Amino acid sequence: MAKMTDDELISIIDDEMRQALGFDGDKLSEMRRKAMYYYLGEATEDLAPPSIPGRSHVVSTDVRNTIEAMLPQLMVTFTGGDSVVECEPTKEEDEKKSSDVTKYLNYLFFKKNKGRSKVYTWLKDGLQSKRGFFKVWWDTTDQETREEYKGQDSVCLAMLMDDPEIEIIEQTSYPDEDDAKQRAKALEELTAKMGQAQQAAAQGNPQAQQAAMQIQAQIEQINATPPAMLYDVACKRVKKGGKLCLEVVPPEQFLISPNGDIETARFVGHRFRKTASELISMGFSKDKIDSIGSDDSNGEFNMERIEREQYENYQAGNDQDTSSDGSQRIMWGVEAYLWVDSDGDGIAELHKITKVGSTLLDDEITDARPFCSWCPVPIPHLFYGMSIADLAMPSQLANTVVERAIRDNLYLEVNGRYFAVENQVNLDDLLSSRPGGVVRIKNAGAVGRLDQGKGNIAEAMQLLEFGKQKVEDSTGWSRQSQGNDPDQLFGSETATKTRIVANKADMRTELVAVQAAEGFEELFRMMLKLICQNQKKSERVKLDGEWIDIDPREWTNQFDFTINVGLGMGDKDQKIQRLMQLQNAQAQGMQIGIANPTNMYESSVELAKNMGFKSGSRFFTKPDPNAKMPNPGEAEAQGKMQMEQAKIQANGQIKQMELQHQGQMKQLELQQEAQLEALRARMQAEVDRNRQASEAEQQTLKIQQEAQLAQMEAMFDDQKHQREDMFNRWKAELEAATKIEVANISSKAKLNDAATATATAEIASEVQQ
Repeated sequence: MAKMTDDELISIIDDEMRQALGFDGDKLSEMRRKAMYYYLGEATEDLAPPSIPGRSHVVSTDVRNTIEAMLPQLMVTFTGGDSVVECEPTKEEDEKKSSDVTKYLNYLFFKKNKGRSKVYTWLKDGLQSKRGFFKVWWDTTDQETREEYKGQDSVCLAMLMDDPEIEIIEQTSYPDEDDAKQRAKALEELTAKMGQAQQAAAQGNPQAQQAAMQIQAQIEQINATPPAMLYDVACKRVKKGGKLCLEVVPPEQFLISPNGDIETARFVGHRFRKTASELISMGFSKDKIDSIGSDDSNGEFNMERIEREQYENYQAGNDQDTSSDGSQRIMWGVEAYLWVDSDGDGIAELHKITKVGSTLLDDEITDARPFCSWCPVPIPHLFYGMSIADLAMPSQLANTVVERAIRDNLYLEVNGRYFAVENQVNLDDLLSSRPGGVVRIKNAGAVGRLDQGKGNIAEAMQLLEFGKQKVEDSTGWSRQSQGNDPDQLFGSETATKTRIVANKADMRTELVAVQAAEGFEELFRMMLKLICQNQKKSERVKLDGEWIDIDPREWTNQFDFTINVGLGMGDKDQKIQRLMQLQNAQAQGMQIGIANPTNMYESSVELAKNMGFKSGSRFFTKPDPNAKMPNPGEAEAQGKMQMEQAKIQANGQIKQMELQHQGQMKQLELQQEAQLEALRARMQAEVDRNRQASEAEQQTLKIQQEAQLAQMEAMFDDQKHQREDMFNRWKAELEAATKIEVANISSKAKLNDAATATATAEIASEVQQ
């Protein structure tokens, strides 16, 4: 049989895709699309309200409420601790190896691949869309990035140039300003010292002459040294491919042949959307990528994807290229895994074929499909079972109808309908609804409210409660499990009954978790297989607080381990209580030889982790496994001997403590008596000192007062003498002034008498004439 051509392989892949479950427009795709708009609570299609204006558009959100209520418990179950899996050895010599595998796998999952966010999406896909899909592969794609460094010195530049991942593409150099300032300062200081040395040498100092020569040599050395340079560098870093990658595949991108599972199906495919640049970086030929035309048949108009993306983008599904850069051209392709006899030997091999449009990019033989999945409610002998959304959708539809009916009835009660006799009522008045408004009518019975049935709100609420109960019965998730049931909170239910109901609801959730656990087990087996096959060198990583050399090439057979998942399952408080009970049992078991310090150490470390600490090894020291353990009889005899010795030692210590106590009490009494006597002496001395000081102060005060009194008497005498002197001076001055005034008056009187006589003579003379 001749070897198949590329066209024949492409034709086979296209036929398999059209027949695969989940292909565009089939029943499965439509069911998942329906679950999406139920989850989003969109009033569309069978949730659309009647096409009558004014009717309620409310949508019950039972699907979303149930999924979002179950997710936290599932997330805590698997990612509540530091480990999702724990590898247990099946051989004694694999004890250390299994511990390293456990730590390294969880390190790759949490640190390198952001496992918690991926688990959230994976679990939610299963709860909503029947199955969640993980893809696990070894990525060999080279990653090329541009890096820029400013102000690098020659040492840093040499380190960059020695890095095998870096290629320098741009480099600019310029003098170091700080170095130039330091050189100038050094030359200035040396020049000043040079001048001082030359002056000292001129005065005949031979040592100054030698110092001047040394300073001159230093100056010449500084001038001869080239200036320090700084560099601005742009480089290209190329990280070679070789890492474990995890991806949550959207359900609409996964295709599988009917009547099979991932391991046995004839065809499994992953539709993907990538740019031309991404495809070229994956190692595909640029010429092939450039030759591919547009192809819309591989998922661009997938209705499931459009339904989801319309929630944030009303133009969802329009993936037409808007960039003028050809490297950003969006392309849809399929990564197909199928059994096919391509070499014509009559035996089918498992091929991995990558096809974009009608172009075959690669074809290689592989040993497994890189997918694992989980389904919350499996249906026997079917790949796709049921989702939690499938269980809750019928109740959501019924509850939506009931809620709308209740609201519509209330709307009609508030804004009822009226009748009006034609031409007997002013319709403008009737249509204008306002408090105190007047409606003009011609006849008394021309207008009135129509009789209409009023809904029974109580019965409607009972029907709505029945719908909620139906959701709980269908999904297994009850209000008791959520902890927000009003009857449970306010005590109308007994504690025992509430616990029974909650435990039964938890059992349904744990059954869902069991299905997810199988997916986790397959996921980590695939991770272990890939790192054993592809990791070509050892790696030193910090795991659980210590640095460990990891070389997966030593783990030649991954089936040497039993993988336990769901380590975070259960309430932490409950788990802490159980661990403490376990430690009590271990303490008793150590007495009869069925437990050892290593067992106690492991439970103590686990207890510390569940109490919220990152690593329990910080608080407990791992015991030496080679230490000899006594047999139960020896341990019991040794324990009794130790108890007797401890009792004798305790009695001796008690007697010694009593004697020591009595001596201390006697010494304390003597010390207290001496302290009291010293205190009395100090107090008496203080009293005497105060009395003497008081008498001295009184005598000094008396002397000061007598001196002040004598001073005041002398001052008063001085003032008296001064007043008497002033009075005598004033009296003498007054008497002198009086005498002068009397003399003046007498002189004036004589002058007046002479003048009078003269005038009389003159008058008499005139009379005679």
